[in-house]
Amino acid sequence: MGKESSRFVKWWVWALAAAFYFYEFVLRVSPSVMVPELMRSFGITASAVGVLSAFYLYAYAPMQLPVGILMDRYGVKKILSIASIICGLGALLFAAAGDLSVASLGRLMIGAGSSFAFIAMVYVTSHWFPPRKRAFLIGIANSIAMVGASAGSGPLTVVIHHLGWRKSIAGIGVFGILLGILVYFIFRMDRHDKEVEKETASEDTNILGNLKIVTSKKSIWFNALAALFFYMTTTAFAGLWGLSFVQTAYDVSKEVAGYAMSMVFAGWLVGGPLMGLWSDHIGKRKTAIRLGIVGALACLIPVIYTPFIPIAAVYVLLFCVGLFSSAELLSFSLAIELNSMRAKATTAAFTNFMISCGDAIVQPLVGFLLDLNWSGSMDEGIRVYTTRDYQMALTCLPVTLILGFICLFFFKEGKMSKQR
Repeated sequence: MGKESSRFVKWWVWALAAAFYFYEFVLRVSPSVMVPELMRSFGITASAVGVLSAFYLYAYAPMQLPVGILMDRYGVKKILSIASIICGLGALLFAAAGDLSVASLGRLMIGAGSSFAFIAMVYVTSHWFPPRKRAFLIGIANSIAMVGASAGSGPLTVVIHHLGWRKSIAGIGVFGILLGILVYFIFRMDRHDKEVEKETASEDTNILGNLKIVTSKKSIWFNALAALFFYMTTTAFAGLWGLSFVQTAYDVSKEVAGYAMSMVFAGWLVGGPLMGLWSDHIGKRKTAIRLGIVGALACLIPVIYTPFIPIAAVYVLLFCVGLFSSAELLSFSLAIELNSMRAKATTAAFTNFMISCGDAIVQPLVGFLLDLNWSGSMDEGIRVYTTRDYQMALTCLPVTLILGFICLFFFKEGKMSKQR
């Protein structure tokens, strides 16, 4: 294969890894646009919807620690291809489910396959491109993922309105299977993939030793807890319950509420690179994270507690929630800088594991609080939650932001984050 051809193929490799990252975010947030449909289809309450959505995270969270080792051992071609096909099959199973247990299994499969997306993107970028391009390409890939999250909010509501939720999710499942097949054959064209597999398969990474190093440091735990509490607003509000809340509290259509949630992810898309550049400029990660938490809190409170403001203002505020929330990404840079270089990948994986555990808790928690405050109203066999019910349940989100802010006071920044 010639040099120009090889250069062309490596961009295809990167594009496919980015496409899978986009794809898994569509699947991750998709339950948020069909909460009433799921309640009606399976005869369940808000608590059960929260648990059903969180089944994704029950597989995603524990997989975060071993995914890097699996990829180093078997190569990105096989792992990424299989992961995409598992996601697609899980989506098909979810779409065809006749009862809650089968639907839960489908979400579990989606979460297991999705757990490889971020690590695969970092792996491809690190092994196929020079250091001067890595940070930029990973940042672009994260923005692409946020576009996927936006697509799984506003645009997906339109598709579901016309096709129904089962056909829509089934179509997404078929796409995942085709993507997995394409990944395998495109990667097969690239000689560099074979070289990387040969080189990394022989490495003997001491994952348990590195994990012991990471978990023995108080600073790593408090940084991970701060990131966990910070991200809860995105995963619980934008990722599941925000759409139903905005539709109820602001008396707008499902499509309008869906696009309101898309604004959160649009804010992440814009904010990620900006927060990174600013934190690099000032040389302080914690300062940027603190600003992000305060800004997200200031913008979220009026959305939840003043439902009389214009919907256009809600769009702006939710965009700002996403913009400020993107500072959470700096927790990964901070985590790496708080640890030794030989354990940096394990540090990032542990931080992501902790965040995922928090996600798995908060989505069902909001559903439980909704049921706890439910007034007893029913419509066509499903529970109807009032604006006050949502406000009471969503109060946990400002509380978690405050807890995240407090956690930042329990450790000092690493030296690397202060270097210019």
